[in-house]
Amino acid sequence: MRGLVLILVVLGVPVLSDNVTAELSEGDLSGVNSAVNSVVNITSTSLHHPLPGCQIIVEKAKVVNKGIASKLSVRIERYGQEDIEVVVSSDGNYTAGMELKNGYAREFETEITALKLGTTHYNICVSGCGECEKVALFAIPAPLTLLPPILTVLLAIVTKQVLLSLSCGVFAAAFLANAYNPVEAFIDTFDNYLVLPFLDPGKAGVILFTCLMSGLIEILEKSGGAKGFANMIFKLASTVYHAGVLTVTISFAFFFDDFASIMISGKSMGPLVAKLGLSVQKFSFIVHMMAVSVASLCPLSSWAGIQIGYIESSFDLVNVEVSGFSYLLQSIPYRFFVVTGLLSTVIYILFEKDIVPMITYEEDNLAKKESPDPENITMKYENDEDEVSEESKVPERWYNAIVPLVVLVAISLLRMYFDGKQVILASGEDIATTFMNCASKCNSINCLIVGTSVSLVLTLVLIPVQRIMGVAKCAEYFVEGVKGMSEPIMILILAWSLGFAMNDIHTSEYIAGALGENMPVKYFPSLVCLIGYAMSYASGSAMGTQGIIFPLIVPVVVHLTSDTEIYVKTIAAAFSSTVFGNLCSPIADTTIASALFTNCPMVDHLKVMSTFCVPIAVLTILFGDLFVGMDLYPYYVSYLILIFIVATVFILFGRYPGRRSLFQVLLDEVRGIRRVKSDSSTESEVNERTALVGGDTI
Repeated sequence: MRGLVLILVVLGVPVLSDNVTAELSEGDLSGVNSAVNSVVNITSTSLHHPLPGCQIIVEKAKVVNKGIASKLSVRIERYGQEDIEVVVSSDGNYTAGMELKNGYAREFETEITALKLGTTHYNICVSGCGECEKVALFAIPAPLTLLPPILTVLLAIVTKQVLLSLSCGVFAAAFLANAYNPVEAFIDTFDNYLVLPFLDPGKAGVILFTCLMSGLIEILEKSGGAKGFANMIFKLASTVYHAGVLTVTISFAFFFDDFASIMISGKSMGPLVAKLGLSVQKFSFIVHMMAVSVASLCPLSSWAGIQIGYIESSFDLVNVEVSGFSYLLQSIPYRFFVVTGLLSTVIYILFEKDIVPMITYEEDNLAKKESPDPENITMKYENDEDEVSEESKVPERWYNAIVPLVVLVAISLLRMYFDGKQVILASGEDIATTFMNCASKCNSINCLIVGTSVSLVLTLVLIPVQRIMGVAKCAEYFVEGVKGMSEPIMILILAWSLGFAMNDIHTSEYIAGALGENMPVKYFPSLVCLIGYAMSYASGSAMGTQGIIFPLIVPVVVHLTSDTEIYVKTIAAAFSSTVFGNLCSPIADTTIASALFTNCPMVDHLKVMSTFCVPIAVLTILFGDLFVGMDLYPYYVSYLILIFIVATVFILFGRYPGRRSLFQVLLDEVRGIRRVKSDSSTESEVNERTALVGGDTI
């Protein structure tokens, strides 16, 4: 026994006296084990345990902000029934204290405000524990915590490189967290912050789902299934109106990925719509607008995994556990810019009327005396000629795309329901097992992984059985698909790392404190929208912008309020506004791909997208994010107002090629009435003057 005690003493494990050990029950011993294990995670400068049965475990931040209260957690492991007192002091002055009654592992959490920059030493004294615990805290100027996000944003705007910008932002935060030590900051960046995302099973699941989904999409494209489905749909087109309607329809069918929808629609449908007389400018607009909007809204697209990851990781920074999938679904009705843009595109197609500058392109297209021959239309491809010729030999069978996607959706939804139902039943809570309740309780990422895996296995059986391509070729395309998502995955990882680093320097607490005094929280979603519009346009990446702002806005809004509805509105504002860059930015990959695969001049495409999206962005932030955030009316009233405005614009200012708009007709009638009145008044004046002259003559 004494030998064992000696070994424990050498290892630094506190040893209990025999009489104290005898008084502990089996449950208390488990507390001892947990206390011994938690000593490994101590972050204080030193530990003193002069008396048996007493441990002080301090959890402190790497740095604190001058003048802003920071939390200091103290865990006291003292085995006995007597009351104890905890006192925190600095330079002999009382800082905080608490008297703890009865029990074993007591928790003491206090707020400490650093009054000077640099290092301050604190003494944590516990009655009966002998010497006090000494803790050193390093204080930095609170406004300096804004340096990492500001640096990240500026670099993204100037360099157009999101990965580089995020990396510099992580290093800047690590520099502050390590007390201005550049060497320690560099080591901490790669040894700590970039490693932390991989240690979280939830974040690893997001990466796995994204890889599986992108690989599956690549196989569906190269196997000819997606193109076969598109060709089958477009056999129904015989007029320009049909071409527009079916382009919208096909975008909904390819909900799983925006880039895949753009590429497939542009490649397979370009010659057909050109033959029917639809201008390339209008075709590229429909393809681009619908592909990005549908994919960003769909909870089962390639966007979903990354969006869920942003939500859950951002709330983890403030120790709030949420269901990312549930918040994703709840945010959809509040994504005013994306939803209004999608509905406006549908209205535009149904009305068959064009506005400036689209009407100019449509009239120029109809003015051509000879329609372009689909066989001679030059389509630009990113692939080389060998790959194109190889793809042309693949049979285009629609069911090779539809069957795997239907299975993916069905398995994922069923898995969410049964997984969530099991959680609800196990908890014993009186909650109805509806799908929404089950989806909010389930592990959504794991469910999506299961659905995607089943669909992938089915595809790997379905394609080789038809002798379209072998398993080895499918595996090769799968790897190509994963490579295509490497940049978004890296952005996601760096965004998580930036969130961890900014959490260590308390950026969100400083912003929350500054905003809490000057701005009501109901305006916060509108502010997020403005930031999202500007940053996404500058960077050309919705996901990249989301990766930069999510670790900042979610902790801030959590500190500002506990209202979950504001959380949902803020998340929706971030997801919606950042799509603006993917639609209008000249450096966005979807903008370039839309112009490329539809053979549309880039200048024309940007002019059309900006003319359409900028007014919608202004209207939605006013009648949507701002007024709904102020609780002036519910979200569906906002859509009624926005759709009324959009429909009125198309009715008044839209026109058919070669004809006048209703506004022009009304304006000409008003001018005509004025001209008639002017002519009649002029004639009466002449007659009056003539009469007067005649009278004088007489």
